[in-house]
Amino acid sequence: MPMKPTDLETFEAYKAAMRAAASHIKDNTPFCLYSEVQIPDKSKKVHTLRPFLVIGTALNVVTPMLGDLKGGKKFLASGHCSLEKGKISLEALRGKIEYGHLKSQATIFKDVLGKEIHIPSGHEEKGEEAGGADHQAAPAQPAKLAQAAAHWSGVRTTVDTKIKELKQAVKAHYAKAHPELIKEIDKNMAKLDGVLGKLDHRLTDALKACATAAEGARQTELKKTEAILNEYKHTVQSERLIAHMDQNPFGVKTNLKQTILDSLTQAEKSMA
Repeated sequence: MPMKPTDLETFEAYKAAMRAAASHIKDNTPFCLYSEVQIPDKSKKVHTLRPFLVIGTALNVVTPMLGDLKGGKKFLASGHCSLEKGKISLEALRGKIEYGHLKSQATIFKDVLGKEIHIPSGHEEKGEEAGGADHQAAPAQPAKLAQAAAHWSGVRTTVDTKIKELKQAVKAHYAKAHPELIKEIDKNMAKLDGVLGKLDHRLTDALKACATAAEGARQTELKKTEAILNEYKHTVQSERLIAHMDQNPFGVKTNLKQTILDSLTQAEKSMA
């Protein structure tokens, strides 16, 4: 089952989600790896996970969920994982896996996942020095644009999930209210979906078009994308419903405005 935002609220929730994911690994199960994330446990003690591994959920879904967490959160690698003699084997399709880092945290990974990470032959003795500026060359602009497109798609999924959580919390709160009041609440809840409708798939499609365009045609695509980006930024800054959802009194932490703006900033940087 893919990771949910609530799985990153505490170390215990993250551990439970990863144990469940590790117990259902099949060929082509997704994974993603980040430099560092700090997650508090139920007693508010902060656990620093360096590197930070997520199994069973794709990169474009996980990255937007990291907004509220502290730590470097730098992308290192993503790809597929499988089981090899009972150990979790990672195959990077993007980025580079520094196995020296994984080996140095072997005890923590085994505790979190319930399984060991497979260290390929030839990587056993590579230490922390392998993980400096040599991770990988900075990606070319088409790769940055493709990453920004995937990130925006993931943010939309996160926003949709948060809106659904808020709607459920509101309905639960007013479950015993007068039928007429409930009808009015349902009517207002429908307006929340309109927020996501204004922040649609056009940006994803435009960024992909920029990424795949020939050099000579890319500037034209970038201008089209810039117009969409500016429209979205204006929507986020002016849409009062977003602020209302972030300040809701129903115990649902949405952080929509910051999450959306962070993704739009990434998209803007990819276009530079």
